[in-house]
Amino acid sequence: MIDLSVIIVTYNTCDLTRRCLRALAADDPSPFTVEIIVVDNGSTDATSAMLTAEFPTVRLLQNQRNEGFARGNNVGLATAAGRYLMLLNSDTEVLPGALRSLITFMDAHPAVGACGPMLLNPDGSLQPSGRKLPTLWSVFQDMTKLYQFQRSNLYVETGRDYNQPKQVEEISGAAFVVRRAVYTQVGGLDPAFFAYYEDVDWCKRIGDAGWSIYYAPDARVVHLWQGTSRQTSARAYAAGQDSLRHYFTKHHGWASAFVIQALLVGKELLRIIGCLIRCNRDGLAFHWRMLRNALTPLRDAA
Repeated sequence: MIDLSVIIVTYNTCDLTRRCLRALAADDPSPFTVEIIVVDNGSTDATSAMLTAEFPTVRLLQNQRNEGFARGNNVGLATAAGRYLMLLNSDTEVLPGALRSLITFMDAHPAVGACGPMLLNPDGSLQPSGRKLPTLWSVFQDMTKLYQFQRSNLYVETGRDYNQPKQVEEISGAAFVVRRAVYTQVGGLDPAFFAYYEDVDWCKRIGDAGWSIYYAPDARVVHLWQGTSRQTSARAYAAGQDSLRHYFTKHHGWASAFVIQALLVGKELLRIIGCLIRCNRDGLAFHWRMLRNALTPLRDAA
């Protein structure tokens, strides 16, 4: 039986995916068995050719177009055979012992439905992971930067030792391990999220189903923050708006979703004013598009 299925969704990230797979190949998970599944979301670069030539043992699944993070991972999840299922971004590199540590942690804690490793920036500094689910207040603090009156980083929990395991409400989808029984019970990622918040939504559903979620820092993974979304900034930005609105509509109702939409509209109006003051035509055009997007009714996932 396969112990862990690692699922990597890639879209025009050939070099990052190569580095990700090389790091996986260098990590000895013994005595556990691991399969690696790469879902190519219609890349137009050399990703598919590179995978076939350099990583013949990797199972390659190809979509005809960019289906987004949630749909892409769902394709991999549907074919995975492992006792545990791991979503892993293509812009990550697992450090030695990470896979073995994650499997060992889950085996030792049968009530844990999902866990995530310690995430590190490329320079070795901490990339905080594992926190509470978002609220209207936390989103407001993020958009207005009010949190800076109390701390320099919204994602860092004051007084917390990030070298210690901790039960949390959500973990990053950059490296996310879920128990098969949980996947069977709650299903895969919600395809209405094209990008962003699909991991938060999954954590919410896992917690609502009675499973606990843990941050497991003995496993360490380097994550190049936003390495997979830089080349599609406009689409990613709009997807972030849509996903935030969908999350609050789904889990907190239309009143909360209206507040989120108002916050997004206010944010874009302020940025438009700033661009006008600075005579920034490109920025003005961009944030005008994002304002229109924030005002556009959400569409159901097809």
